Amino acid sequence: MLNHRDRVLMTLDHRQPDRLPIDLGGTQTSLLVEPYNALKRLLGMNSPTTVSNIVLGLAYIEDPVLERFDIDFRHVLPGQADKFQFQLLPDDSFYDEFGTRWRRPPGGYYYDMVEFPLASCSPRDLEKYQWPDPIDPGRVRGTCEQLAHLRTEADFALEAGLFGLWETCWFTVGLEHWLLACIDHLDFVEALMDRALDFLMDMHGNYLDAAGPYLDLVTLWDDYGTQSSTLISPALWRRLVKPRLARLVGMIRSKTRAYIGIHSCGSIASILDDLCEIGIQVINPLQVSARNMSVAELSQRYNGRLSFWGGIDTQFLLPHASPAEVQKAVISTLKIFAKNGGYILAAVHNIQPGVPPENILSMYDTARSAKIN
Repeated sequence: MLNHRDRVLMTLDHRQPDRLPIDLGGTQTSLLVEPYNALKRLLGMNSPTTVSNIVLGLAYIEDPVLERFDIDFRHVLPGQADKFQFQLLPDDSFYDEFGTRWRRPPGGYYYDMVEFPLASCSPRDLEKYQWPDPIDPGRVRGTCEQLAHLRTEADFALEAGLFGLWETCWFTVGLEHWLLACIDHLDFVEALMDRALDFLMDMHGNYLDAAGPYLDLVTLWDDYGTQSSTLISPALWRRLVKPRLARLVGMIRSKTRAYIGIHSCGSIASILDDLCEIGIQVINPLQVSARNMSVAELSQRYNGRLSFWGGIDTQFLLPHASPAEVQKAVISTLKIFAKNGGYILAAVHNIQPGVPPENILSMYDTARSAKIN
């Protein structure tokens, strides 16, 4: 039997492990509080649940749950900047360190962005905009100690999630204004992307100076897709995003031997070759319900070039199927990737309220016990 880390590294090297690795946790492969509590009740666990991510409504996944499913990963994040103090306002909103305001609607599970510091798309406002301190000591305080402990005390694969370039930009502008600016105000768009790139190069470089030697996978959060296509045309993506993303990936590569992944929901088949070209090795969450994102087709097309992480559908399968149907889908997916590795099993993004806990149990227990030889 391989240990957890060796299993993941063998898979990402496109070699066949003893079983395909499985993941639960982090910010893209976790559970919201409601389905997590339902799962714990099914497992006979009655511990109190804490929130790990207020914006996404994610539960902190406790060690007994991770151990119950033999999860191969542990996830880490940079710390919060000392100069930023989180404050939840009376209307259930808050400002992040970039000056964007988030608010949760009554009865909602998530916080939505409702106010943006650069919504004007004005070059003058961009010139005056005060970026957060990318090397604030709070971002890395305790990083080496935390990761050294995880590396020496356990055998898990360690993954770090980091801000991506595209999302850093539109989070300060608002998606509607940003997409219109990509057509009408290209000078502003390119200027903001250059400023954001400089910020991320400093912030991520500083973090990876501390964390890089310990990590096995670094993931940039940078959604490019919709259900049917990329948010902007592939040609425009290649002009605006690709060369800058290549610089960011190159910097990451200089700081760590970890594999480098992109988290992007939606249909991104049209730019996967480009992502390969600039050094992306892992795609999360493999949204199989989106156009042209078939597991069978992508595994064949990118065999040996890309690994996929996710792939168990959260839009239709997990909420609506029976446990037996979930089991069948998991086995089918595992068989596609069984021969050459390159696949980490997880849900397509975070598991939502309304997913029966029996289906979550079926997904993970099937993955853990399935024979892949």
